[in-house]
Amino acid sequence: MAKKEEKEGKKPKNNYGFKAAGFTLLIVVLCIGIFFVADALVPVRGWHNKEELRVLRESYLYIMSSISSIMFLISAYLVFIYLKDYLVLRSRFTLGILLAVVSFMLFAISSNPLLHVFLGVFGKLGLFSIIPMLFATISLGILAWVSSK
Repeated sequence: MAKKEEKEGKKPKNNYGFKAAGFTLLIVVLCIGIFFVADALVPVRGWHNKEELRVLRESYLYIMSSISSIMFLISAYLVFIYLKDYLVLRSRFTLGILLAVVSFMLFAISSNPLLHVFLGVFGKLGLFSIIPMLFATISLGILAWVSSK
């Protein structure tokens, strides 16, 4: 049937859109469910011991700084790869991915808690708590735009 439609110049009908929508919904529900399960598994307790809270805060800084640094290094590598590809291909798709990766790199830099400590804004709400989410949103917007083309 698909060959007949190809000969007539029509696109073959498929239901990939419905399958993709179904799997997307399943993935979204599972991702949200993971947070509910994790929240239920973590015991609730007060922070009576200031030393325990200090150790936890230092661990948080170390772990988040490490993850942000790794994300930055991967982003820098991907910027190199996609910039090299863009210079050869001159494709809008490659440029879009390159811009998304640059935005993720800015996310990695701005979400590093050491930046907040050095700039004196650790623990305060404000611009530095919004910037990482802004860059992640920009990245997703660029990827959505590139993918729809």
